[in-house]
Amino acid sequence: MIEPEEIYRHLATLETERLILRKLTLSDLEDVFAYSSDEVVTRHLRWGPHETLAQTERYLRDVLEGYREGRDGPWGIEHRETGKVIGAIHLFSIQPLHKRAEIGFVLSRDYWKRGLACEALARVLCFAFEEVGLNRIEGYCLLENRAGERVMEKAGMQREGVLWDYVYQKGAFRSFSVYAVLGREWIDRQDR
Repeated sequence: MIEPEEIYRHLATLETERLILRKLTLSDLEDVFAYSSDEVVTRHLRWGPHETLAQTERYLRDVLEGYREGRDGPWGIEHRETGKVIGAIHLFSIQPLHKRAEIGFVLSRDYWKRGLACEALARVLCFAFEEVGLNRIEGYCLLENRAGERVMEKAGMQREGVLWDYVYQKGAFRSFSVYAVLGREWIDRQDR
């Protein structure tokens, strides 16, 4: 298995038919702010909308530091046709002993309902299982986030249950749906 530090330091560029998943850069500032400042996009996320470009710049600088230090870092989701960064997808909480990690994603509202989040997720699952050597990927989303659940289901993840009042966020306790997929199951489905 590839060590987490190496994954983040040398974050691989991953490609699909319509997307390029790549390291974020400071030149992505306006694109990232565009979706990060949208209250509709962030309503189901653990973090609230960015209020200023400076806040997004601080976020990007932290991401760049995470890459350099090998401690963390998402892929920016670049749309091939427009060249814009339209979201991010993140493989995190990698646990080498258990060969397990979590996945999270965000996508600009302008690109919803086109299958792009599912396309990005499927590509990262392929990377995680076939190249990194993970055994299990988990995803969590707010119980009321049906769109997030559909993305994970379409990518081959299965709902395992609900974590009631799991996180206190945005002024209330929130319940989360838990999704997961095992590497052998995901790879078997790809071979069919």
